[in-house]
Amino acid sequence: MRDTLLFAFAFVPLTLGADWLVRGAAGLAQRFGVSPLVVGLTVVAFGTSAPELVVSALASLEGQPGVAVGNVMGSTAANVGLIVGVGALIRPIQVHRRVIVRETPLVIIVLSLVMVLSLNDAVGRLDGFVLVSGWALYLLFLLKWERVGLFGKAAAAPAPDGHRPDAGTDAGESAAAAPGVWWSLVRIGLGLPCLAYGAKWLLEGAEGIARSLAVPEAVIAATMIAVGTSLPELASTLVAAFRRMGDIAIGNVIGSNVFNLGLVLGTAALVRPLVLHPTIVVGYVLPALAFSVILIPLALHRGTVQRWEGGLLLLLYIAYIVLVWLFN
Repeated sequence: MRDTLLFAFAFVPLTLGADWLVRGAAGLAQRFGVSPLVVGLTVVAFGTSAPELVVSALASLEGQPGVAVGNVMGSTAANVGLIVGVGALIRPIQVHRRVIVRETPLVIIVLSLVMVLSLNDAVGRLDGFVLVSGWALYLLFLLKWERVGLFGKAAAAPAPDGHRPDAGTDAGESAAAAPGVWWSLVRIGLGLPCLAYGAKWLLEGAEGIARSLAVPEAVIAATMIAVGTSLPELASTLVAAFRRMGDIAIGNVIGSNVFNLGLVLGTAALVRPLVLHPTIVVGYVLPALAFSVILIPLALHRGTVQRWEGGLLLLLYIAYIVLVWLFN
């Protein structure tokens, strides 16, 4: 009973935290002229992926490689199948072409690298160092690309007459209507801990329920724990979709996957080498890779993930969950 109540109550801080985080991130983007896409790929992705980092690092420390890897791979699949799927069902999500052309292939490359690194049935500390270093390098290049204007600037606020300011308008004038910096930081500062505690309580409740069902730890990690730790991404993406912030929505999903595969999995391997049996690779790494590949043609079609495409992703994710439970 306690686990069920804890699981249900966790949605309150998750929802509030997601709303505050997206509002604060969008406010900073508008104030400083930073593209919402980069905010989604960095600030929002980092904040919403923190639960995965904590869970996988602790699981590795406690000698539970199945939980660490299952959580990362299950979250990667959930980010595409569940989160993009539900978000597009609610409202079609416009996709920044550069995300699909560059960031999504990066996720595929990292997943393929994990499979290569696991040929010896383990992801060791050196492998973990490579993953973390690659993620840090990606972040540096992302910030550099933003400085040279590769992503473009955040859209200026509409003028009172409904028209956007012309190109000659001073940046300070267009930023004047943006939320205050401190108020945006307060929203982010309140949103992140709400997301973290909400995910923690949800995870505790889910684990308790799953233990009572006597389900293997890898299955729990790839399904209930992965969905639990991905709920911050789901909540943030849904809020962004409702507010027509497609760049933040997609940037959050892709950025979270890069974060999970680089920093989260790499950190878990640095804490303690992760033993990867072939069943884990086939059952969890390959599905994560498949979902990442499927997203490319869907997103490139008209530059939008349509409702029917979101429904397809969601159905595929449900099928994945059912198969995981049936064959483990």
